[in-house]
Amino acid sequence: MAREHSLSTPSGTITIAQAQPSDIDIVISILEEAGQWLLERGIYQWLPGSFSRDRIASSLGLGQVYLAKQGEEAIGTLTLQWSDKLMWGDVPDDAGYVHRLAIRRAFAGKGLGRMLLQWAEDTAASVGKHYLRLDCWTDNPALCQYYERADYICRGEVVFQGKQQVWKTTLYEKTCRRK
Repeated sequence: MAREHSLSTPSGTITIAQAQPSDIDIVISILEEAGQWLLERGIYQWLPGSFSRDRIASSLGLGQVYLAKQGEEAIGTLTLQWSDKLMWGDVPDDAGYVHRLAIRRAFAGKGLGRMLLQWAEDTAASVGKHYLRLDCWTDNPALCQYYERADYICRGEVVFQGKQQVWKTTLYEKTCRRK
């Protein structure tokens, strides 16, 4: 459903394309790297080793996982779904949902996260969705501010009770602009 997208940047051409099931180790590696970086900053959002291989394999099998590449090097990933009842409940079928957006640290700070978000917004709009939604760990204020600077609007919080802890996530939404 989503198309491949290429963008020229000062550091080279970036291509966003659907990941294949054989890319699972690459996707997990990018997520683990991001999780380690967060942990080093005292943010326990994505603990290394916490990414479910089965869950990611399922998302890959459904065609929901994408890789950003510069040449042959995978430099980022995101998951784009068409529903998210766990976080958003029963809502109209009018949005795309972004999960597990991560950029390799060597490429961070170059606007690639925003580029992936824009691609997801354009992709959602191209299939008739009015919104792009995502959730963010509430205790990561820098990331919440990042999404707010990208014009995402806070739509509330969801609280989860785990076996040993309570955690909160903030829900964000942005209107997709049709081109």
